[in-house]
Amino acid sequence: MTRKIRIVLHMPKAAIEQLYRREKNHKIRERLQAILLLLDGKTAKEIASILRRNEKTIRLWAKAWNAKGYDGLKPWKGQKRKPRISEDEWKAIAKKAIDKNMTLKEVFLYIRNSRGELISYKTTWYWLRKKLKIPYGKPYVSSDKRPKDAEETLKKD
Repeated sequence: MTRKIRIVLHMPKAAIEQLYRREKNHKIRERLQAILLLLDGKTAKEIASILRRNEKTIRLWAKAWNAKGYDGLKPWKGQKRKPRISEDEWKAIAKKAIDKNMTLKEVFLYIRNSRGELISYKTTWYWLRKKLKIPYGKPYVSSDKRPKDAEETLKKD
């Protein structure tokens, strides 16, 4: 038999039930239901079978409720995966790409060869075009044969 979890009453049970009925976010609603069941005297194992969740999950929700109340049940940020290349590194790569007039494919191959990072072409496109706003296309290199005053020479008098 598992131990019962103690729940801190941050608000009356009726207020928790009212929050449960009015909550639109399904994740918070499910967590409030677990808290209400714990207040009714159910064990974490029983609640886990009712909600079809792991017992450890129920315990984590109870711990979050005890620490922060309703705010502890909200999904927290920072659950994303850490990027392989940081934003500062992308900025350095972009600067190098602009200085050397590299195409997107050349930047992609540069990252693969020099840094050994296995990133996709789509990721390279996303960072350079969407995030860092680097313009499309490879800039044309000005010809050495062209005279510096070509614009003035070609103007008609």
